[in-house]
Amino acid sequence: MKEKSVFVYGLLSLLLAAFSISAHAGDSEQGKEKSATCAGCHGANGIGLSSEYPNLAGQKEAYLVKQLKAFKSGTRVNPIMKVMAGTLSDSDIENLAAYFSGLTRSGDVPPVAQAVASGRATKTEFPETTFITMKGSATVETFPGQVVWQGGPDMLYDAVTPDGKRVLATSPSDNRVYILDAGTGKQLAVIPVGKAPKGVKVMPNGHYAYVSNQGSADVSVIDLDKLAVVDSIKVAEGPHNVRFTKDGSLAYVTLQGGAGIGVIDTLKRKMVRVIPVPGITGPHNLDLSADEKTAYVRDFVHHVAVLDLNSGKVRKVITVGNGHGGIDVLPDGRYVATAAIGDHIVSLIDPETFQVTNIEVGDGPHGIRASRDSHWIYVTLTKENAVAVINTATLKVEKKIAVGKFPFWVAVQGNP
Repeated sequence: MKEKSVFVYGLLSLLLAAFSISAHAGDSEQGKEKSATCAGCHGANGIGLSSEYPNLAGQKEAYLVKQLKAFKSGTRVNPIMKVMAGTLSDSDIENLAAYFSGLTRSGDVPPVAQAVASGRATKTEFPETTFITMKGSATVETFPGQVVWQGGPDMLYDAVTPDGKRVLATSPSDNRVYILDAGTGKQLAVIPVGKAPKGVKVMPNGHYAYVSNQGSADVSVIDLDKLAVVDSIKVAEGPHNVRFTKDGSLAYVTLQGGAGIGVIDTLKRKMVRVIPVPGITGPHNLDLSADEKTAYVRDFVHHVAVLDLNSGKVRKVITVGNGHGGIDVLPDGRYVATAAIGDHIVSLIDPETFQVTNIEVGDGPHGIRASRDSHWIYVTLTKENAVAVINTATLKVEKKIAVGKFPFWVAVQGNP
């Protein structure tokens, strides 16, 4: 009996030693390199960019390994993390866990840099009325007047109707869309939609809006005459944003759960096709070329896919800044501009050559839209509480304008 006890004790000691070695087998330096893919939500320093993203800095290594493997296997359900973790090998997971567990938590809120404000907005840089959501302030700010309107909690994506009379903004924390008078900021309606609404876009006819409900895998159809949801379109996991064709017959929706791009027949109000987008991780935002034959799809990591919509083939995968962000085909077609929330650059892609020009703009760029004449590009700097204005003639930041907390998205009348 004594020999058996000694054997069992020895076996347990070996198992514990093996577990201890494997639990600390990650290479933190390699994890640091890989962590660029996480920075878009969890920050370069492991502190989540907002309350919806948990802090990773200082978490126990074994816990991080366990959770990443659970996301990868699907035993812990989250469409975004399933895609992100699905790209990781076991050694990647161990390296990331080693890196983030070794970081110290210096408070629960990421530091916000002081914006170098260089004047107020003017009609010169904002020839059309422009609306920017402030996620941290729960507001919508108008430009060039810089009038601040109260919205709902965590104002996220916004859109302006083609006639410029109304602004819509999503609130994922209370599952609603806020509709405001574009002249006065008065709340015209607060409409319940699906779970965790993200992108909102208005059909070219101005009568309907589509809301991508990332948490419930559907798209709410809002009748803007009745100010009510009149239909719900079931799609695949993680719908994030929509782009209509000019005639409004089709809507392309990014499926951040990894399936690709969903194609919605707006007359039938049904998803009729899914176009896979290999080579990128989690389709996030998209825009269309002027002839609507090409979709430029921004992913959640650092890529833009050039997708031929006729053949369904990816022509090119282009490396851009780290993290997710908006994407905009300039109205004159000169550039495809994309932001990168985990970085400090905006990437301008030449649609003919696919060459990339990176412009230093500031910390945490996310929302991006050009003026209707394509002379100006507006970029929200989430970590500086500022909006950068790029002059496309010089490819330089001409102004940084201080705004509310966590500026997120940009809506420009005339550039949906």
